[in-house]
Amino acid sequence: MMKLLAVTITLFISTVAFAQHYYVDAVTGNDRNNGLSPAKAWKTLAKVSRFQFKPGSVIAFKSGQCFMGILNISSSGQAGKPIVYTTYGGDEPAIIDGNGDSAAVFCGNQEYIELRKMAVTNFRKGNIGMNDLFNGIYVVNEDAGVLHHFHFDSIRVFNVNSTYIAKDDGKTDQSRYHGGVQFYARGNKTRSCFDDVLVTNSVFEHCSRTGFNFRSDWDDRAAYSRFGDSIGRGLTDNWTPNTGVVFRRNRFSNIAGNGLIVRVAVDALIELNLFDSCGKYISGNAVFNFNTDGTVYQYNEARNTIYNEGDTDARGIDADYRTKNTIIQYNYLHDNGLGGVTATGGPGVGENPINFNIGTIIRYNIIENNARQGAYFSGRLENLQVYNNLFFANETLDDIVAIKLNRWTVYPNGASFTNNTFCFKGKNIRYDFTRATNVKFDGNLYYGILPPVAFPDKNAKKTGPDNN
Repeated sequence: MMKLLAVTITLFISTVAFAQHYYVDAVTGNDRNNGLSPAKAWKTLAKVSRFQFKPGSVIAFKSGQCFMGILNISSSGQAGKPIVYTTYGGDEPAIIDGNGDSAAVFCGNQEYIELRKMAVTNFRKGNIGMNDLFNGIYVVNEDAGVLHHFHFDSIRVFNVNSTYIAKDDGKTDQSRYHGGVQFYARGNKTRSCFDDVLVTNSVFEHCSRTGFNFRSDWDDRAAYSRFGDSIGRGLTDNWTPNTGVVFRRNRFSNIAGNGLIVRVAVDALIELNLFDSCGKYISGNAVFNFNTDGTVYQYNEARNTIYNEGDTDARGIDADYRTKNTIIQYNYLHDNGLGGVTATGGPGVGENPINFNIGTIIRYNIIENNARQGAYFSGRLENLQVYNNLFFANETLDDIVAIKLNRWTVYPNGASFTNNTFCFKGKNIRYDFTRATNVKFDGNLYYGILPPVAFPDKNAKKTGPDNN
């Protein structure tokens, strides 16, 4: 019995010992050290990148120091025992500097990873060409199934100068997929996605083209298809959404295009974030969701999205197409170059469309002093509800389209505007409904703009103005 107990204790100690706290010091460290104390710290990213860490390990970089090269996340943690990368020895975060390489931090098919109190940059010197596409942090899931637990807290991603103008691959501008941080579920063998992506208290600034982006090869579906269904055009529903995506109390500023793009996700939550000065060099709304169900935006501020001549996007929040049941509530959307909020269903395609926007709700927002437009809606957009919002613009802003319903191959259908306040103090304030159908205004308050008079429906008949 005593012998068995001794063996059990030995095994327990050995298991506990696997999780260690490692230190990295770019000045006094040495890769021949064991890394287990500040006095025996390692020196380089190369050492960290090739070491196999056990679940629960912590890798701490010396505060204020810059570590040049690529940090490769080489090992996975496990539930309750994530592998943590952080800073030690001071309040100033350690910096991982990719020096213009493909990424400063790369994580391929690993999971249960946390980055805390770290800074990441990837600035390429010289001229940036059309094919210069790279990231600050690049997380890849290649046919690995579901990868879990990616928590970023109090990180700063800055000065990533990937191109914001790239060749179009026939699907979308490739530059959208590069910039500060990218999560990419790729492959065609095993249904793959990310679960539990939590980003809190972090800063993304001076990034090109995008601050934070999701991409997936598992993204095909129609409005009401199920996995495996044919959806036309030779495509099969393979939609495999990310889950547990949360962005809370982050700042996105001075971004070349979009600050944040959430794609292929269910029930993503985006709250208490600040989006400031996005769309600096290329058309882009501050934040948008694409191909998602149940995305919620709340308590965010989106301001100063920049309108460059000819831009089609320069708004605060965008519920983009292939989406269902997006909720945009309690946000402050102001001083943006092309309106405060938008939703689109994209261009309609055939009897079984793969483009749609169904059931978007926009409520309880302050939409203030946005140039050119208040809100913009287009395409195959159905059952839009806009209620209890304040639309306001002061006397310095003229020529505003308060509500624009526009064609994108097809026209929006079934939009309702209820209990909103429209207050515009400038000149030439108007609506533009084109040929949208089944539009309803009811119980709104108007100042500086008259209630809409009538809307054409699909039978070219007229319906009445605001009912109350």
